[in-house]
Amino acid sequence: MSRTKPPTYGALPWRIGGKGALEVLLIHRPAHGDWSIPKGKADPGETGPECAEREVREETGLQCRLGAELPTIRYEDSKRRIKSIRYWAAAAGPGRFTPNEEVDAVRWLSLPAALRTVTEPRDRPAIIALGTLLQLELGIRPVPKREKMLLLVRGAEMTKRDEWDPAAGSRPLARIGEQAARSLASLGAVFDIERIVSAPSIRCLETVAELARRESLVVERSEHLAAGSLAATLDLVAKARGTGTVLCTHEDVMADVLAHLIHHDRTVLTKRFRVRKGSAWVVTGDRTRYHSAYYLPLSPADLSTALDLSPALDISPAADLRAAV
Repeated sequence: MSRTKPPTYGALPWRIGGKGALEVLLIHRPAHGDWSIPKGKADPGETGPECAEREVREETGLQCRLGAELPTIRYEDSKRRIKSIRYWAAAAGPGRFTPNEEVDAVRWLSLPAALRTVTEPRDRPAIIALGTLLQLELGIRPVPKREKMLLLVRGAEMTKRDEWDPAAGSRPLARIGEQAARSLASLGAVFDIERIVSAPSIRCLETVAELARRESLVVERSEHLAAGSLAATLDLVAKARGTGTVLCTHEDVMADVLAHLIHHDRTVLTKRFRVRKGSAWVVTGDRTRYHSAYYLPLSPADLSTALDLSPALDISPAADLRAAV
């Protein structure tokens, strides 16, 4: 019988390097002979974020400021114990590394190099998630080799009914909906998108139209992504395992799919369901099951909150970003 162990907490330090490229910090643990993300167990009375900050400080010598929570990792060890690791993005601050018994080396790496270097494949979604969020917020293209994942997208916000003349035809997306659609289209720089399937509503079709244009793909319309077709929707989701697929649907359908993945695939979600209009969930896994899913805000208002890149941190301009790390 599997037993669940207390969670481990960690953070992935990031900075903008001297050439303006995104870099993340990995640690080398001699006892394990691996390259990994800083992490550890919480002390009595310590919260998860407090533990993550302390572990980064103790293992790397760096001060850091936590931002977005990254995908939680859950796995079964050799003793059939269920282990979980919660990760956060961490904007790196001042500090100096000193080799110690637990960590004998650290290395700042580009995201492609970090994905090749990290020892455990289960840590890769956290690295990819950080790169995706920073791509949207700062316009940095972090991963030249694009990844194949499932993107569950909720249709973006439309113009209010009382602000649109029915004689002009179907209601278009509102300005904030158009911004979310453009943010979605930019994800082609990060993900290898092979197929786009949308519910037949105008809201959903317009949400993915720009992405389809940039990726030279034809949007497939499917009634299975409309409300009332959950079994068929789940079949689409299952067939998308291991491929680069975008499914654009409605709030209730997306919530039902996420609930199914939690119970059927034992998928780990980074936080409570959030299905705000124009938002997306990036679902990672292989051809057998989906392992984790992380929320990807696509509206400008959501992005700065998720990354904790507020003006108070004074790290919005590129020059300030380099100075802060």
